[in-house]
Amino acid sequence: MTMNDQNKNEEIDIFSEIEEYIILLNEEFTDRIENYKIDLFNNKPYEVCGALLARQVSLATEIAKSPSIWNGHVCPIILRAMVDTYITLSWILDDKETRSKLYMEFGIGQQKLFIEHLKNNKRVSKEYILVLEDWMKSQKFEFLTEVNIGSWSGKSIRQMAEESGCIDFYNFCYIPFSAAAHSMWNHVSKYNLRQCENPLHKFHDIPINPDLPLDTHYFYLAGKYVNKTFSIFDKKTGYTFNGKNSYEYLTNFLTKSIKNSKE
Repeated sequence: MTMNDQNKNEEIDIFSEIEEYIILLNEEFTDRIENYKIDLFNNKPYEVCGALLARQVSLATEIAKSPSIWNGHVCPIILRAMVDTYITLSWILDDKETRSKLYMEFGIGQQKLFIEHLKNNKRVSKEYILVLEDWMKSQKFEFLTEVNIGSWSGKSIRQMAEESGCIDFYNFCYIPFSAAAHSMWNHVSKYNLRQCENPLHKFHDIPINPDLPLDTHYFYLAGKYVNKTFSIFDKKTGYTFNGKNSYEYLTNFLTKSIKNSKE
């Protein structure tokens, strides 16, 4: 066997490990949803909390399937969404009845506002607008739908984090990843500028588009965040999972891969 063949086999093993992780992740999610009780006369809390849990699994899955984005350009943007989802779900779970309604109605209101903007654009087809309106009307009567241009919860994300007991997660994850999501100076100056080497140019910075190396730490963080979301869901719903933990599987095979790469 040549060195290239050996490297190729190692590559295949890594991807098979990722596939197994995704399978375990979805098994954990499915088991939770199947055991999450629904009140058919008041199904919105179930739908909202279940959808947010599913969203977290979807984001983690997409990161797992896309090693090309395991870098500082893209992954922090998705991880920021995962942090946001965690805080939102954690806050809603403390008062599912009231807060799931606020969350849902804000989203419907945003759809209504978007449709009104589309109606003022003559280039948008009526068929497209009708499709959007059909979804909105399936959620709530249009004449009863209010448009809220403020915060959906009436609070900042920081306040929600404080009230739901995850302010440390906000401070250490939401804030730094927001720099990437919003293309703030403390992100773009680090990733998209390099110092000119000519002293006569006063060492000004030059815009660049660097090809960053793959960093498995971002993949690990996605697994960690979805596991945190499972844990807070379990704690606040009284659920107990007895199957194989996808996060433990992820950390084991990543540790093994890093160890092998150093040998």
